[in-house]
Amino acid sequence: MLTTINHSPIPITFHVLATTQSNHMLMVRGLREDGQEGWILPNGQVPPGRCIILTAREAFLEATGCERALSEVVAVTPTTDDEGTLNGLTYVLDGGVLPDVPSRDPKEGASWVPMRELYEPPALYQYAIIATGQRRRLPLLINTDRPESAFI
Repeated sequence: MLTTINHSPIPITFHVLATTQSNHMLMVRGLREDGQEGWILPNGQVPPGRCIILTAREAFLEATGCERALSEVVAVTPTTDDEGTLNGLTYVLDGGVLPDVPSRDPKEGASWVPMRELYEPPALYQYAIIATGQRRRLPLLINTDRPESAFI
């Protein structure tokens, strides 16, 4: 059974939630849902024929300079247009919880942002933060199997 999606009629996107026990999130500068520039979770879209996990790891490393294992999901949502037609699938992948903010700074354009400084994070981020705090994680499965890259 294949664990790589070679063709999808809808886009598959991901966000990566990496946090600390001292309530910081690793974020990058980008466009928020309201169209304004601000702090967002590292994210991307999975191109056809690419593994979700490998794509997310590469994008996360490129955006932040940090490498993380990303084989578990803390939130997932289908997205729809105004008429209710499915137009995407978004995962929030678990980037782990560190004891505290690392002494080494992330790449320029990325920062460990205190959660108290976030202005109304999107609902998907809020659910992912709650799931992480409660240690609720699900394995990322394709056709009921883990992609091979989950074990790299």
